[in-house]
Amino acid sequence: MDRIVYLDMVAVPIYAIILYATFVRKMISGPSNRVFTYLLCVSLITAVCDLITGLVSANAPLSDYEVAVVYICTTIYYLTHILVPILYLMFLFAETRMWYQMTRRSKLLIIFSPYFVMVVLIIVNFFTGILFTVSHDEGYKRGPAVYAFYVLAALYSLWGVTYLVRRRKMFTRAKWISLGSMYIMNAVAVIIQMIYPKLLIEMVMTAFAELYVVLLVMRPEDYMDFGTGFPNFRAYKNELMKITSTDTRGTILVLRFINARRMQRYLGDEKYYGFMRSAALLIKDYCRRNGLVSDLYYEQPGRIYIISDNYRFDFEKGAREVYAAVVGEITAIESMGAKIIPRFCEIRYPDDIKDAGTIINIGHQFHRIIPFDQFYTHAGEIINSPVFRVKNNMDLILNRAITEKKFEMYYQPIYSVREKRFVSAEALIRLHDEEFGFVSPAVFIPAAERRGLMVAIGDFVLDSVFRFISETDFRGLGLSYVELNLSVAQCVQGDLADKILALGKKYHVNPARVNLEITETTYENIGETTDTNIRILSENGYSFSLDDYGTGYSNMQRISKLPLKIIKIDKTLVDDMENRSGMSVLRNTVSMMKDIRKEIVCEGVETAEQLDVLTGLGVDFIQGYYFSKPLPADSFVSFIKERNSGQTA
Repeated sequence: MDRIVYLDMVAVPIYAIILYATFVRKMISGPSNRVFTYLLCVSLITAVCDLITGLVSANAPLSDYEVAVVYICTTIYYLTHILVPILYLMFLFAETRMWYQMTRRSKLLIIFSPYFVMVVLIIVNFFTGILFTVSHDEGYKRGPAVYAFYVLAALYSLWGVTYLVRRRKMFTRAKWISLGSMYIMNAVAVIIQMIYPKLLIEMVMTAFAELYVVLLVMRPEDYMDFGTGFPNFRAYKNELMKITSTDTRGTILVLRFINARRMQRYLGDEKYYGFMRSAALLIKDYCRRNGLVSDLYYEQPGRIYIISDNYRFDFEKGAREVYAAVVGEITAIESMGAKIIPRFCEIRYPDDIKDAGTIINIGHQFHRIIPFDQFYTHAGEIINSPVFRVKNNMDLILNRAITEKKFEMYYQPIYSVREKRFVSAEALIRLHDEEFGFVSPAVFIPAAERRGLMVAIGDFVLDSVFRFISETDFRGLGLSYVELNLSVAQCVQGDLADKILALGKKYHVNPARVNLEITETTYENIGETTDTNIRILSENGYSFSLDDYGTGYSNMQRISKLPLKIIKIDKTLVDDMENRSGMSVLRNTVSMMKDIRKEIVCEGVETAEQLDVLTGLGVDFIQGYYFSKPLPADSFVSFIKERNSGQTA
């Protein structure tokens, strides 16, 4: 039978190119990648055998050698071709985290039972020619049992389609369609080839379907951390979604190097990533030696996630053994002066946690909740702690605070050393949630920054402070101005200046009553938009101060050029003045600020001794618990009335 082999000629190089790209792009680790690599290899073998059979059969009558070649190639073709839908089904299992369950002996027997029918048919065919024959005169010819091959292929395809439909919620729409395209294209190809047996279209259609999956589903550039060569955090999240969408039981071990950013800055990228790769490879080797089927994922700047289906292994003992194995690498790094501080957290699914979001939050937060010197912890020990409950529900807390206006402004008095009275205050935002109680700004501010909510919160602060100033008798209280913080997110908004000027007009507030604080972080990242906002507001009478001086790397020359009225010295410098070197730093800082004619506020003053020293150094203003903690608006007004005794500004 003459066969049209041109399409097989196209299919073979497509498979070869995909297979080559798979190895070059390192798409060979993990169950999904491994199975897909097997699928590509089997598909390539099938296409080559189909091509050889077609080319040799076209030369009928055939020699004895050619008959043998065609018979062997056709036999391999049938055995491998039926493996294609089986391996693709296994690939779907791996993509949905069912791989480990489906690879148990009993289930493997069920999966491969239909394949054994094909093996039997191949054996029987040798004696009867029931599946196909190869003769000198006619070459290759199908037998009556060839339809059994299509029935078996259809059985596996139906199984795969049914599984895809059942698990459709585990995939995005685009990925689900991409995975289903294999079955659609194969069905079309089978129908065409059954109608036109000479047209060898099946393998080229399968090749295009597998190429489609590689381009739209596998995409290692989306799921690989190229610094370490391991699957990245996105891949980890996808795997968690698979775990929590099935009945899989397993253990997730999180290794966090809590000083990773400092390590990376100190060592440089090459040495840092080299250490991380070595640590991850030692972990993989440990898992392999102990028979643990596991997958590793890496998240910047220093988290390694190990997912294992083993539920009974002593992971705490394993973590200590892994750490001992990594000590050699750690010693080499610490000899360069970089301290390495690892922490482990064990999460058992579903006993400890049942949803992916909480698992992710545990991995991100556990080292901030446990004692600093605690090497290993179990998620069950911290899942119900008040701190974690707040952090785990931060989306709910922040959204509720913004939509229901749960924020409240507090004001901390600022004392003038020269005038010996309170002349201003810093506006500080506070949050009390009806369900979770008081939420510290140290917790919700960073969370709001990560979620892009600081502009909305900043708008609330601006409006609240301007309204407070307009409703308060500043002159009668002896107050001059209120300081309020501007976040980085606000400063880079092009309409910030217009927004503040509009609030001044709306509430009839004199710009001299408002001092805008920018942090060292804002200052260090100052750009054209921020610079423009500062210039416009300064020209319209608003003053600026630099907050938290001493926590960053401010350049005195740049500070002197910015329109800053006040420099606020951070509490850390105040606390350090108890030792000789700290006192020297503080004294020189105050002296330099005086030289460039900046007013100085010292924050975090808590004792009379600190007050006396700072007064002696010549600072202008004092802020801290020694005088008062931050107060609600009404309490603040009462405090100022009592302490200023009716003095006027």
